[in-house]
Amino acid sequence: MHLINYFLRTKFLLLFLLMPLVGCQGGANNGVSSHVATGVNNAAVAKSKPAAAKPTADFKEPKTQPRSPAAIESAETHVQVVSANPQEGVPLGDNAQVEIDTIKPVAETKPLAGPPAAIASAPIIAAPITPKPVASSEPVPLARVAMQEPAQTNAPESNWLERYPSLSEDLKNYQQVVAQLEAEAKTYRKQIDDLQQKVKAQWGVAPAATSAHQFVKYTDSYQSRGEVDFTSGKIVVETVDPANPKERLKEAIITTLLTPYDAENPEIYTDKKISYAGPALLAGQVLDHEGEPVKWEWRAERYADYLVANKVQEVKRNGHTAYRVEIPLVENHAQVRGHKYEHLVRAAAKRYDIDEILIYAIMETESNFNPYATSHIPAYGLMQVVPSTAGKDVFTRIKKRNDQPTRDYLFNTTNNIDTGTAYLSILRDNYLNKIRHPLSREYAMISGYNGGAGNVLRTFHSDRAQAVNVINQLTPKQVYDRLHLKHPRAEARGYIRKVTEAQQRYRMLASTTAAK
Repeated sequence: MHLINYFLRTKFLLLFLLMPLVGCQGGANNGVSSHVATGVNNAAVAKSKPAAAKPTADFKEPKTQPRSPAAIESAETHVQVVSANPQEGVPLGDNAQVEIDTIKPVAETKPLAGPPAAIASAPIIAAPITPKPVASSEPVPLARVAMQEPAQTNAPESNWLERYPSLSEDLKNYQQVVAQLEAEAKTYRKQIDDLQQKVKAQWGVAPAATSAHQFVKYTDSYQSRGEVDFTSGKIVVETVDPANPKERLKEAIITTLLTPYDAENPEIYTDKKISYAGPALLAGQVLDHEGEPVKWEWRAERYADYLVANKVQEVKRNGHTAYRVEIPLVENHAQVRGHKYEHLVRAAAKRYDIDEILIYAIMETESNFNPYATSHIPAYGLMQVVPSTAGKDVFTRIKKRNDQPTRDYLFNTTNNIDTGTAYLSILRDNYLNKIRHPLSREYAMISGYNGGAGNVLRTFHSDRAQAVNVINQLTPKQVYDRLHLKHPRAEARGYIRKVTEAQQRYRMLASTTAAK
């Protein structure tokens, strides 16, 4: 009995001593210590580093896919934003998404050293990361910029106008300008067509009409006309009115001699009478039968009476009889005509820093100082400004306007000289400013005024930058010769010669005047 009691006491004592060992071993096999509880001291855990238990021989670690953050911990991430245009780039908008591709490191790396993962209530301590160099033979991970396509909506196109009232106003103004210009062009074409039909019905031939170097005005239901040729220096006044030819001829002579040089509307495509108010276009260029200049209406009437009585010629043409007189202009008519615009030329030259002589030479070459000059291009006025090219360029760059000049605007001598001179400054300062020699640049400006800056450069090289280099290696004389002989347009080849010859005449005139 005593032995049985002793055995039982010994057995209970051994079990009591072995219980802690059994509990620790069971926790090791599960990889979690049975002593860790939610109420453990956080500071103690942060300072201690648990030792990993060694698995038993029969234990096999399960194969699991590593979590995505595990690849990032030891990888090197390179972010490079590649723009849509490598030369200019594009800013990322609100709808841009950046997707970063992260690849495994090229070379093997050891696990990053650092503290154990902190529990929810412990502070996070980040270990410093030193990236390893990427082998040059391996591809470098880049960031891909994915630009989302704008969402397709059924919103009306006018929404942007509501969002931007200022743009809406600009669009409205632009549409009004375009409508005005289209209406003006339509009116111009109709006037030309009507003129041709009405004149041919009266004269039996195609009509004479105002051109760059001629001014033609019809009166008396298109049966009478006065034609001034500023190149030949001659006036021809005619009528085909069979009922009262002498009276109609007299009226046409007076109208021609007294036409003002700055009429807002010279009615060159109609037979309407124009006011004689203001200085006459031909003032100082016509001497009457007494050798006196015709400036006033009374003298014009008296001279007309003399011509009708003594100088009428009868000409038969296509079944029609025309009565005509010829009136010569004075020898220096171009100089007299050009002198009228001296104050305007001087003001424009000062405003845009352009030589006065150059302005005069271009004006003479373009229109022979005909303020109503009109070409088929169409170009208008003293300096033959083309509204859609030179005119629009001046309005955009200098006047800060979004339209282009009208025909009536360019028939105004002040506006025309200002616009033409402004365009010369644009050629100098914008299109041809890389040409170093001043005289070479002036030759290029002259040629460019007639045929465009692009054709000037194309004369020297098909590439514009190379063309400037070629010009800068030539003397001014060589530049002139190339433009005079090799320009792609025949008109431009002769144009530079005419302008430079006119410049020489005006320089001689200026020196002679200064000597007096």
